Amino acid sequence: MTYQLYGVRVRSEIPLLPSVESSSDDDDVLADVTLVAGVDDDFSDVPLGWNSADVFVCESLSGRGTYVRWPRFYEFMVADDGSRVACRSISGCDVSVFQNFLLGQVIALALVKQGIEPLHAAVVEIDGAAVALLGDCGFGKSTLLASFATAGYRALTDDMLILDARGGRLQAVPGIGRVKLMPDSARRFVSGNSGAALTPFTAKRVFPLDVSMQQRLRTPLCLLYVLPTPQEREHAASIDIVPVSRSEAVRDLVKNTFSTHLLDRPRVVRQFDHATNVAARVDAFRLQYPSGLDHVPAVQRAIVEHVRRVAGRAR
Repeated sequence: MTYQLYGVRVRSEIPLLPSVESSSDDDDVLADVTLVAGVDDDFSDVPLGWNSADVFVCESLSGRGTYVRWPRFYEFMVADDGSRVACRSISGCDVSVFQNFLLGQVIALALVKQGIEPLHAAVVEIDGAAVALLGDCGFGKSTLLASFATAGYRALTDDMLILDARGGRLQAVPGIGRVKLMPDSARRFVSGNSGAALTPFTAKRVFPLDVSMQQRLRTPLCLLYVLPTPQEREHAASIDIVPVSRSEAVRDLVKNTFSTHLLDRPRVVRQFDHATNVAARVDAFRLQYPSGLDHVPAVQRAIVEHVRRVAGRAR
């Protein structure tokens, strides 16, 4: 089957989730990746210490690609040019773990090898503009995105942002039509939907978004908002939005790369170039707000008001 996600044409021997769009071969895409069911030959040169490790492994094999292993879940061999990924479950791990948890991770690794830099961000469309929420795991990106979706704003992507710079504009590319939430956030923003388990070892679940909640078109990136850390939220007493300098924005963009595992010199140089380019073209702001789900709708409204105020000044 052929699919399109994150602006990538994915040809896969492994059936993907219904929320992943099928695609025709003539779609305008940024990259091509083929996913195949791995066989012994794909992993024949992997040292025994790597393929039996109980910790995460990401190591290069000269001429073969990069071996990646999530213990208890899956192992992968990503070709040097990022065009092919061999996928194999470990100890019979269910394919849903690959579909719900590892698909984005593997696509990100393949894209980095093809010269494309993914960002760790959730993105929502507000008045025709894409607004990115930058932050690490546990910072609340998905919860905020779910709040936006239930308030009538369409989601582009939950966790990974790919930007299309062709045509002279930075455009956010739609990801998978879903959101990943912990049980308390799910009860608050997607009640009545039980979702699917991300992995057997976490309470976080994956919730498909209704088509009416999805923005399926590439959308010009308007603003970046850097989310506070959980520790910063504990000490915040009010909601505030403060400007970020261009140099600070570069730092935040580099820090919030989606894929931190490939760090050869050409990739690091490209990563800084990408961050500098984005920071030069898109204004960034830092969010401050208190902990607790009760504050999330107010934060969402503050962002909308701020986007409209800033966009009005720009016009």
